[in-house]
Amino acid sequence: MSTVAAPSSSVAVPFDLSAVRLTDGPFAAAQRTAREYLLGLRPDRLLAPFRREAGLPPVAEPYGSWESIGLDGHIGGHALSAAALQWAATGDERAAALARALVDGLVECQDALGTGYVGGVPGGVALWESVASGGAEAGSFDLGGAWVPWYNVHKTYAGLLDAARDAPVDVAARARDAAVRLGDWGVALCDRLDDDAFARMLRTEFGGMCEAYGDLAELTGDPRYATLARRFADASLLGPLRTGRDALDGLHANTQIAKVVGWPGIGQTQAAAAFVATVLHRRTLVFGGNSVAEHFTPDPQAHVLHREGPESCNTANMLEVERRLYAVTGDVSLLDAAERQLVNHVLSAQHPDGGFVYFTPARPGHYRVYSTRDDGMWCCVGTALETYARLGELAYAHADGDLLVNLPVPSLLHWPERGVRVRLASTYPAPAPVTVVELTVEVDAPTTFGLHVRRPAWAREEVVLTVDGADVTPTDERDGYVTVRRTWRGGETVAWQLVAGPSAERLPGDDGWVALLWGPVALAARGDADDLDGLRADDARMGHVAHGPLRPLADAPLLVGSDDDLAAALRPGDDGAFVLDRGVDHPLALEPLHTLHDARYTVYFPAVRDAADVERRRAALAALDDEQLGLAARTVDAVACGEQQPETDHRYRGSDTWTGAADGRHWRATRDRFSYRLTDPDARGAVLRVTYLAQPGSARVVVDGAQVGVLDVTEPGPDTRTVDLLVPPGTHDVAIAAVAPAPTPPVVAIHLLTSPTG
Repeated sequence: MSTVAAPSSSVAVPFDLSAVRLTDGPFAAAQRTAREYLLGLRPDRLLAPFRREAGLPPVAEPYGSWESIGLDGHIGGHALSAAALQWAATGDERAAALARALVDGLVECQDALGTGYVGGVPGGVALWESVASGGAEAGSFDLGGAWVPWYNVHKTYAGLLDAARDAPVDVAARARDAAVRLGDWGVALCDRLDDDAFARMLRTEFGGMCEAYGDLAELTGDPRYATLARRFADASLLGPLRTGRDALDGLHANTQIAKVVGWPGIGQTQAAAAFVATVLHRRTLVFGGNSVAEHFTPDPQAHVLHREGPESCNTANMLEVERRLYAVTGDVSLLDAAERQLVNHVLSAQHPDGGFVYFTPARPGHYRVYSTRDDGMWCCVGTALETYARLGELAYAHADGDLLVNLPVPSLLHWPERGVRVRLASTYPAPAPVTVVELTVEVDAPTTFGLHVRRPAWAREEVVLTVDGADVTPTDERDGYVTVRRTWRGGETVAWQLVAGPSAERLPGDDGWVALLWGPVALAARGDADDLDGLRADDARMGHVAHGPLRPLADAPLLVGSDDDLAAALRPGDDGAFVLDRGVDHPLALEPLHTLHDARYTVYFPAVRDAADVERRRAALAALDDEQLGLAARTVDAVACGEQQPETDHRYRGSDTWTGAADGRHWRATRDRFSYRLTDPDARGAVLRVTYLAQPGSARVVVDGAQVGVLDVTEPGPDTRTVDLLVPPGTHDVAIAAVAPAPTPPVVAIHLLTSPTG
């Protein structure tokens, strides 16, 4: 007789990727699409930066985009990870061949250098010697003048480690040896830095180097690697979290998330859990993403004002932190978070025809831009190649010989240690009032174990299990699972239903914006398909940004009612659509965000709880539009100072300079100078607007070598100031230079504008 029992309190262990095969539905389709995208990349072009830095003759041109402007080689590392992971997840021999070619190419470059180092960082050999000697100046994203070199080389570490774990045996052995040689090179370099110099180096984004050395320690048992992993656990982030303090406002989001990936493996589980909790509860939007223009913001409204919404890389790394925490703690709330991220942000950030999304705007009426394979070499392309290979990673786990079903993704599981195979069939994650799940168990011989089925947080009713049509009497549901324990003889089918329903969810920290869901699925209203500038991105420096015109906030449907009122008014429509038929001027058609492509969309709607507040809210939205859209219409080009990607895209150069943030706005100041290149291909610019904080300092504004204005603050104030300076049309090199002995005031932004009259 079957009984329902609580799962063991022992830690759950996710299965290796090679144990799970996705069989049907959006997860399997997304994995397949990403695999074809990956396999269309040429290994000789991916290896070109590594050959150049190793002094080997070129055999192919490198890719362009970010692969040729400072992050040379980062996609090669991602592609190696993805090839190994896709082979493990699917058995596709083409992925194995790509992994083999990349490992062979990296080893050839490593042998040519002879130091253990291998990387595509431009001028890497000289740069790393400068770093090791302590002479490399560290900014937020440049170290010794190079664009985040540790972040870049981490992709090579990670690629070799993933290949060592998941590639075919012959490839894995060579990858492991190369990873050890690279690891030893890094240990020798870092041993030359005392703790103060090492901490200064960590001011520059360094990716998942804590994770890399922790994984290398686990792979080899070498304590030197574990020691270096702990050195890469940045105290500036770790310290506040240890004391329960959220100090994330203004920080570059993915820099911080990548740091945390390795923490569970070095004994910093509580700090990692505290980080995940504050990101999920205070900074994560309804579809699972976080950040505005790549940064954590203290201003909730910024999410719905900015065209640059949550970054896909952030969610990829959050999933990895959550997976590692789950493997240490067994905390099922992490699965609820991961499910929201996978079903919404991850699935929506890939075009069904191929192409990946960098920013998913939360601004009403905006749109996403998709990469093209040979032109878009962004960080979010690299992480996407890996993420879609890993879509089956959290579906199952095991603990003390029991099987846990965490996500009802159509799939096959092979558990050879227990002689068990299961097949799961469902329509998940298609939103429906009821999702029927059937899981068939096959065994080599009669086997006794518990089957634990997760009850997700969104399920409206108790999960009731049947075995071959017979009800299983529930006795306990601790830890978020329902369990059937029995001796399995093969051929049994376990079935259950997941009952979903509507809900409304407010923008974190701002009651005036609301999103709608059905079960775990975030819903969106489809907009028009006009002015989708750059929908399929080229290799432009900022091609990952949806530069098309912003739609007025006042045009977004205004919802009226409480969360319960709005949820009650949401009902299923036809063909997977939904309709909100109360609390809005006209019935509002909605569909899953992850199925909506090639159009503008709205996820967050302006909202009031009482009809008496409608006119006031409309007036406030109109005022926001007047301020923001007026500036947007005049802007030819602009750079947000102190923000990594905008500065990189505008050819930032600087000396004796530093960055910070105030009220969610980033800035840069200097005792020497910093500069950017602002482009004006159509010669429309007439005014250079410099926005700066009222903090004491003095600066010259220099355009193309000639001074055009000054910034001078003698008394501090709380305000932000602007100065408009006339400039001739055209592309300009713009510099902010200090007037000694004072530093410059903190500069927030520089806009190149058309004239006020047109």
